[in-house]
Amino acid sequence: MRITIKDIAQRSGVSCSTVSRVLTNHPNVDPKTRERVKQVIDELGYRPSRIARGLVMGQINVVALIIGDIRNPFYAELTRAVKDILNKEGYMVVVSDSDYDPQKEEIYIRAAEEYGFAGIIMITAMETEALIQQLEKLRCPVVLLNRYLPSVETDVISVDNYLGGYLAAEHLIKLGHRNIAHLAGFKNSSATRDRLRGFIDAHVHYGIQLNQERIVYGNLQMEAGYKFAKEYLSQNEDITAVFCGNDLMALGLIEALYEEGKEIPRDISVIGYDDIDMASLARVKLTTIRQPQYEMGQTAAEVLIDRMKGKIGAPKRIIFTPKLIIRESTAEYKPGK
Repeated sequence: MRITIKDIAQRSGVSCSTVSRVLTNHPNVDPKTRERVKQVIDELGYRPSRIARGLVMGQINVVALIIGDIRNPFYAELTRAVKDILNKEGYMVVVSDSDYDPQKEEIYIRAAEEYGFAGIIMITAMETEALIQQLEKLRCPVVLLNRYLPSVETDVISVDNYLGGYLAAEHLIKLGHRNIAHLAGFKNSSATRDRLRGFIDAHVHYGIQLNQERIVYGNLQMEAGYKFAKEYLSQNEDITAVFCGNDLMALGLIEALYEEGKEIPRDISVIGYDDIDMASLARVKLTTIRQPQYEMGQTAAEVLIDRMKGKIGAPKRIIFTPKLIIRESTAEYKPGK
């Protein structure tokens, strides 16, 4: 049976409001009464609800972490880092999976504010006007991870996605590839746009003409890469290399290519983005662009803690450097193979 404040009040011979004042360390309580109530609390084994107490005080030590897809290993490392840092500071972390759905993101943000959460860390799926307006009105601090919203003044922790896109294209170009496709992420995402800009600029820098029809958008899941190989690459056999917007799409693409009897990288080179654990364990170890996932999550948590403690100042924008990781899925282009 759950013990309530009413049970404590009856056993102590005081009112419920007096018990509440004891629980919140209110100064206007007689010392003897305070001790009597505390003794009853210990005897009954009462444990106050953090959420209920937080609602009374206006805020609770809970942080919302809103991620795009809980199935994506990229988010697992970020989540572990955020929880490691925030838990040490006495904060609980509630992880919400938006399934890359902007409406779900808006619901989670609204819930975090209504329940008095201390702060929010989020990776937005894509930019919407509703999300921008919601974030601009937030009363609690918010840190954006690996995304930014140009019109929203808030802290941003990210990797240099422009450089990541550039490095991926440059690697393939230096291997001799000229017909390169890009399976990008969500179109209305700052990360997708920045990677695409880097991809395009690398072509310009090396004097390679880029066919804009070779840029296709996917949903960042393995099925998108699989479908891209089955439906697009099968109709465009002159493509010799593909840069995928994340590792999951790259792995799905490779699986489909093997089903079609293709050899990687003999027939086509594939490069991903993220460097999740699966990238080095796949049947063909994946060449990819590494993001420092744990460090990004750790930094986001540290910045949020500063904001929750009242540290003011201009919004921070901390940018990490991506790294090209060369494995087995890319190789020099050899005509006729």
